[in-house]
Amino acid sequence: MEKLFVIFNTACIGDMLVTNTLVQNLKEYYPESKIVFVCDTPYVDVAKYESGVDDVVAFDKKKDKTLSGIIKFVQKFPYKNPEASFVTYANERNLLISRLIGAKHIISHNKSFIWHTKEPYKLNNYVHMKDKWGGLIEPLVGEHKNLPIKYNPPAEETPVTAMVKTLKNPVVICTTSNFYKKDMKVNDCADLIRLLHQENLTPVLTGAGKVAEEFSRNLRKTGCTDFVDLVGCTSFPELANILKICGKCITVDTGTLHFANALQVPVVAVFYAGCTEMWAPDTTLYPAKTLSGENITPEDIIRAYKELNNEVCAVL
Repeated sequence: MEKLFVIFNTACIGDMLVTNTLVQNLKEYYPESKIVFVCDTPYVDVAKYESGVDDVVAFDKKKDKTLSGIIKFVQKFPYKNPEASFVTYANERNLLISRLIGAKHIISHNKSFIWHTKEPYKLNNYVHMKDKWGGLIEPLVGEHKNLPIKYNPPAEETPVTAMVKTLKNPVVICTTSNFYKKDMKVNDCADLIRLLHQENLTPVLTGAGKVAEEFSRNLRKTGCTDFVDLVGCTSFPELANILKICGKCITVDTGTLHFANALQVPVVAVFYAGCTEMWAPDTTLYPAKTLSGENITPEDIIRAYKELNNEVCAVL
């Protein structure tokens, strides 16, 4: 019998993609289920193409964050009385919405200060966010499976993807995030680009927003111009398709890392600010190498890239 499940994750790109392990578990245990993903308005195309997601409803955090906005959202929400609502980060607003839409079960991995969940879930069972969110199914079925996240972008060719196809041995590099301590230093990026060219690779710089745009400008000011600059030039599906075309990626701890994982693209994940125990790729599920520490050098990154490339080639 078809069951309706609603997943609330109104955080950022990486959070949303990692939540797909819960989607995969729901489809495993409830093959006939309908899964609705509620996300922030800018990230609809992230949720929309996650494997297993049947529909996406946008919650505009800028416009609908007031009580009246929440009530209007609930009134328009097309899915009432779901079997279960899963709320990441125990977001109080999303827990309230879950009650107002009549969810039979409300499950979150954190404790709420105001709107208590209806099902017990032990917060400290897991450390990695993949397991925390995959484990949200446990109050319903007693376990969860270690399943990879999956993203299926439409195979549409755009001027950007067509250009990338013409490049010789392209590799995606993403150097910025939403937290400056996780970002690569500009001079290190310039050195990394030089080393990539020595390996006959073409660096393709990606990113979005003011921080990424400033990084690109500062990189050019160092005299480093020998890279393909796609900062601010791609949609989320385009970025995913570019990762597939390039087939390899070097990135800091940001959404691009999880896109690479969800596409099974080999990735060197660079964690300058730690948190690997919560966010690093599971190498039993994804082709990946993780580097962690404040003093990671461009040479360290290239060494990890070569090791990963050799491992992937050996498997193939």
